[in-house]
Amino acid sequence: MKLTVILLLVSCLHVSATGYSQRVTLKVMNTPLIKVLSSIEEQTGYIFFCDVELLKKAKGVTVNLKNVLLKNALDQCFALQPLTYSMEDKVISVHLRTLSTSVSTLEKVMLLAQITGTITSAAGEVLQGVNVIVKSTGTGTVTDNKGFFSIQADKTDVLIVSSIGFATRELSVGNQTLINIILSPADQQLNEVVVTALGISRSSKGITYATQKVGGDELTSVKDANLINSLSGKVAGLTINRSASGTGGSVKVVMRGNKSTQNNSPLYVIDGIPMINTPVGQPENVFGQSSGTSSPGRDGGDAISNLNPEDIESIQVLKGASAAALYGSQAANGALVITTKKGKAGAAQITVSSNFTIDRVALKPELQYNYGQSSPAEEDGWGPAVNGGDLLKEFYQTGTTWINSVSLSAGTDRAQTYFSYANTSNKGVVPTSKFGRHTLTLRETAKFFDNRLSIDGFVTLTRQESDNRPVSGLYSNPQMSVALLPRNYGLAEYKNSYQYFSPSRRIELQDWWNINYDEGLIGNEYSQNPYWLLNRNTRTDARNRAFSSLTLKYDLNPSLAVQARGSYDYYTDEYQSQMSASTHPVMSDFNGRLILEDSKNKIAYGDVLLLFNKRVGGNFSLNGSLGAAINDITQNDKLLLDSYGAKADANGEKLGLQYANVFNAQSILPIGANKQQSVTKYQTQSILGSASVGFRDLLFADLTARNDWSSTLSFTPNADRGFFYFSAGVTAVLNEILRLPASVNLAKIRVSYAKVGNSVRAFATNPALYTYDPASVQYIKNVKGSFPGKPLKPEDNRSFELGTEWRFLDNRIGLDITYYRNNNYDQYFETPAPSGSELSTYYLNVGNIRNNGIEVIVNAVPVKSRNFEWSTSVNFAQNKNKVVSLSEAGVISGNPEFELTRTDNTYGSIVREGGSFGDILSYVVERDPKTGQMILDKGIPVRATDREVVGNPNPDFSAGWNNDFRYKSFNLGFLIDGRFGGEVLSLTQAILDAQGFSKASADARDNGGVRVSGIDKTTGAPYSGTTDAKEYYRGVGGRSAVGEFYIYDATAIRLRELTAGYIIPVKIKGIRQMAISLVGRNLFFIKREAPFDPEVSMSTSDGVQGVDAFGLPLTRSIGVNLKLGF
Repeated sequence: MKLTVILLLVSCLHVSATGYSQRVTLKVMNTPLIKVLSSIEEQTGYIFFCDVELLKKAKGVTVNLKNVLLKNALDQCFALQPLTYSMEDKVISVHLRTLSTSVSTLEKVMLLAQITGTITSAAGEVLQGVNVIVKSTGTGTVTDNKGFFSIQADKTDVLIVSSIGFATRELSVGNQTLINIILSPADQQLNEVVVTALGISRSSKGITYATQKVGGDELTSVKDANLINSLSGKVAGLTINRSASGTGGSVKVVMRGNKSTQNNSPLYVIDGIPMINTPVGQPENVFGQSSGTSSPGRDGGDAISNLNPEDIESIQVLKGASAAALYGSQAANGALVITTKKGKAGAAQITVSSNFTIDRVALKPELQYNYGQSSPAEEDGWGPAVNGGDLLKEFYQTGTTWINSVSLSAGTDRAQTYFSYANTSNKGVVPTSKFGRHTLTLRETAKFFDNRLSIDGFVTLTRQESDNRPVSGLYSNPQMSVALLPRNYGLAEYKNSYQYFSPSRRIELQDWWNINYDEGLIGNEYSQNPYWLLNRNTRTDARNRAFSSLTLKYDLNPSLAVQARGSYDYYTDEYQSQMSASTHPVMSDFNGRLILEDSKNKIAYGDVLLLFNKRVGGNFSLNGSLGAAINDITQNDKLLLDSYGAKADANGEKLGLQYANVFNAQSILPIGANKQQSVTKYQTQSILGSASVGFRDLLFADLTARNDWSSTLSFTPNADRGFFYFSAGVTAVLNEILRLPASVNLAKIRVSYAKVGNSVRAFATNPALYTYDPASVQYIKNVKGSFPGKPLKPEDNRSFELGTEWRFLDNRIGLDITYYRNNNYDQYFETPAPSGSELSTYYLNVGNIRNNGIEVIVNAVPVKSRNFEWSTSVNFAQNKNKVVSLSEAGVISGNPEFELTRTDNTYGSIVREGGSFGDILSYVVERDPKTGQMILDKGIPVRATDREVVGNPNPDFSAGWNNDFRYKSFNLGFLIDGRFGGEVLSLTQAILDAQGFSKASADARDNGGVRVSGIDKTTGAPYSGTTDAKEYYRGVGGRSAVGEFYIYDATAIRLRELTAGYIIPVKIKGIRQMAISLVGRNLFFIKREAPFDPEVSMSTSDGVQGVDAFGLPLTRSIGVNLKLGF
C-alpha cells in the first residue's frame, strides 16, 4: 500500500486500544522514515497522515524488530526523531515533537549536561545500536560499534535504555555525567521469543508446554570441552551423567526419566535441523569391553560435543512429548533446540576468547599404604607392615586444558557473515592421555527482493583426536593396576623400566612385579604394569566431521511464507588399538594384537514448510505450518582384528599377529583375521502440520500432527499406513482475563497431551535368514525373529502435562510449576522363545514404563539498584519411574525382565516388571526369614545364591541454585546443585577390600577385626563376635562381592561452578571490550556418601549406570577466562 500524504497537519489524537494488538516486524538500517512507515502500512492496514516536508527532515531509522506490538515499533522508530505520532482507530498522525516543560526553553537548555557512557551485556560484550532516550523529551541516540553513547539531559531526567533481547532499564541522571550501563538478557520478559519444534519462533506467552532456555553466556562463563556438561544443575528435569573418560568424553542425557528399552536420549536440533548424536564404542559391562571386540571399550565421543560453545546463542530445552511432537519418533525423549550465532549488520567485530584451566584429581579411592603383600606371589595387602607412599598421587599428573576461540561478525542490512575458529587442547591427569579438537564455522545470512527472500547457510568442520583416553573397567586399566600394586613395591621403579629386552624373543617385553616372560610369570588379567599399558598398549581415536545446512525462506505476503531446508552431516571415526607382545593373554595373543575400526556415517535431512502467521480481525491470531520431511541415515562400520589364536606355532602359542609388534593389517594372520562390516541404512518420510490459535492474546490453543513412514517397520502392517503422532495444548493468560493485583505481571495456566513413540531398530522386522559367525568361520541360521502373529510396531508414548507460570513485581520474581505423567507402551523386547519353537529369541512389543513428576523453577532479582544487582534462580525436579508391566497373556508371563547388562560379577542392571528402569542387581546376604538377621558361617556373612535388586541409580529428586552478583564492572557467580536419593555400587571398593588395599580393610586390621552379629549357619543360634579382617573382606568383597555391602546413597551436593570477573575499562583504539574472570568447576562437595562421584558413569550405555569399576576420578578445574573484542 502506498503511503498516503496529506498536506495538512493533523492535531494530536489518542492511541486506541486496538493499536496495542497489532504486531510488526522490521529490520532496517539507516532507512528513510517514509519507507519504514510504508512497510508498517503494508503489515497492519493502518494509514499515516503527515506533512511530506516533515518526513524529508526526519532521520534515518535503524531497528531490528520481530513480531512486536505496533506501539512499541512506532516508539522505537520515532525515538530519535524531531517528530512524534498519535493514533486513533486505523489512523496514525505524524507531527512535530514539542517540549512540555515548566521552564522556558532558554532555561531548559542551560540546565542540560552532556551525558556519556558505554553499554555492555552482562557477559561484558559491548552492545551496538542500543536506544538511549530521555524520558521527558523523547530525544535520544544509539550506541556506536564500541557501545558508546552521548546525549544531553537534565539532572532531573531519566534515561530509558532498550535493545532487542535485553531487559529495558530506566536510570536517573542525577549529578552524573558518565554512566556505564549493563543490560541483562530479557529472558523474563513477557514477550520473550521461544524457539520451538522445527526452529519456529513463538512468543512465550502462548506456549502450551514446559520449556526452559539457557543463554549462550551461561554455557561459556565456566567452559567445558563438552558444552552439554554446562547444562548440569541449570535445567529442571534434565539429568546429565559424564563418562569416566576424561576431557571431551561423552555424556548421557535423560529428560524426565528413562522411558524406553531402546533409547532414552533426547534429540539435538541445530537451527531447526535434527542431528544424530550416537556415541561410539562405549563400554557395555564392568570389564569395560565394547561389543564385538572382546577388548577394552573406548569412548569415541559424541557428536554434540563437536560444537563450539562460543557459537551458541541459546539452547531451548523442550522437555515433554508435547513440545517435541513435531519431530516424531526422533524426539520421543524431548529435544534440545540449539540456536547458533549469526552475523550482525554494522562494522566488523572480532571477538577472542581464551580459557585456561588446571585440572587435578579431586576424589581418589581411599587406599592403605601401611601393609605389604602376605607372600611374594600374592597380589594383596594382608602382609606385614611397610612404609608405602601414596601411589595414586604419584601416578596422576596435573592436567591442563586450553579452550580458545576467535570469531568475526560483519554485514549490512542485506547480508551478514559469522565466522569462527575454536580449538581445545587437553593434557589429561592420566599420563600419555591427550585430547585435541579444531572447529571451523561459517554462517551466511542474506535477504533479497525487498527482504522477501532470506537465505541462511551454515557449515561447520571438526577434526578431533585423542590418545589413550582413560578407560573404565577391569581390563587394561592402568588405574586399577596402580591401586592393586603391593605396597612393598614402589611405582617409580617401574615408570621408566616398564619393559626389558628378552634374549629369547629378541624384543622388549613387559616388566612388572609378577610379570616376566623369560621366568614364566604372566601375572593376571586385572593388573599389568600401568606404564606398559600406557606406552605399549596404545589407543588412538580420530574424528572428521562436516555438517552443513541451507535454509531458503520466501515471504509470499506478510502472512504467508514458504521455507525449504536441507542438511548433510558426514563424519568418520577411526580407531586403532595396539597391544604389544607379553600383554596378558586374556586381552592379547603371543605376538600382540591389533584392532582397527573405521566408521562412516551419513545423514541427509530435508523439509519443506508452508508457514502462516496472521491476525484475523482484532481478536484472533493464527500461526502454524504445513509440510513434509525426509531423513536418510547410513552407518557403515568396518572392524578388523585377530580372532584369538586361530593359528598357533609349534609350541601351541596363539600368535594373533604374524610378526611380533608389527601393527598393520597385513600382519594379521589371514586364517585368524576377524573381518566384520555392519551397514545400517534407514529412512523416515513424514508429513506434518501445526496450528496455534490465539484469542485477544489471552487464550491460546495448539495442535500438531505428524505421520511417519519408517523403513525399520517394513514388512509390518505399519509399512503402508505409517504411524501417527499428535499433540494438543491450551494456555490461558489469567492476568488478561481476571482482575488481578497490579503486582502480577503474568499469570497463566497450560495443559497439553501428546502421543509420540520410538521406532524399532533396523532389520528387526525382517532379520536375515543366515548370519556369519567369526568364531566358527561359517554361516549359521538366524534364530531370532518376531513373535508369531505379533508384528513389530513403534512404541506408544503418551504424555500429559499441566503447568502454571507467574511473574510478579515488574518481572523480578518468576515461578513456573509443571506436573507431567508419561506412559510408554509397547516396549521393544527380546525374550527367550519356549522350548520346541523354531526360534530361540522372539522380538515383540509389550509392556508399559511410567514416569510422573513435578518441576519447579523460581527466578528472582532480590536486589536491583544503579550499581548493584543480584539475580538468582532455583530449579527442582522429582521423577518417579515404574515398570508397570512387561507381560502379556499368552505371550510373556511370570516375572519377566529385560537385561541391560549382566556378567558373573556382582553388578547387573535390569528392567523388571514392578521395579524401576535400571534397577541394580547384585548378591545379597542370606537372612533369617523370621528375624531378618544375617546368616553367618564362622563369623562371615553367607552370600545368597541368587542376585536381587539392591538399588537404583536414579535420584529421588534434584535441585540447582544459580546466582549472579554484579557490582559496577565486577561480577561474581556460583552454581550449587545436588541430587538426592538413589543408590550406586562400587565394584572398586569391593575389590580393594577383598585384596586388603583399601583404607577400610587396614582400619579393620588395626581395630582387631570386624564386629558382626547374626545367626550361625551351623547351630542356628545367635552369634556376635569379631571376625578377622582378612577372612571377613575376602568373604564379602571381590568381583562377586555381596553387593548390598557396597551399595551407597547417591546423594551428592556440590559447588559446581564459580566465577569472579571484571570488565576492564579500555581506551585503546581498536579495542571495544576486555573482560577477565577466574573460574572453577567441581570445586568441592558439600555432601557426599559414595566413595566416587555418582554422576560419573562407565559409559553412556543404559546398562552401566550407577557403578564404578576403577573409573577416572572426578577432576577439579581452576583457571582463567579472557575475552577481548575488537
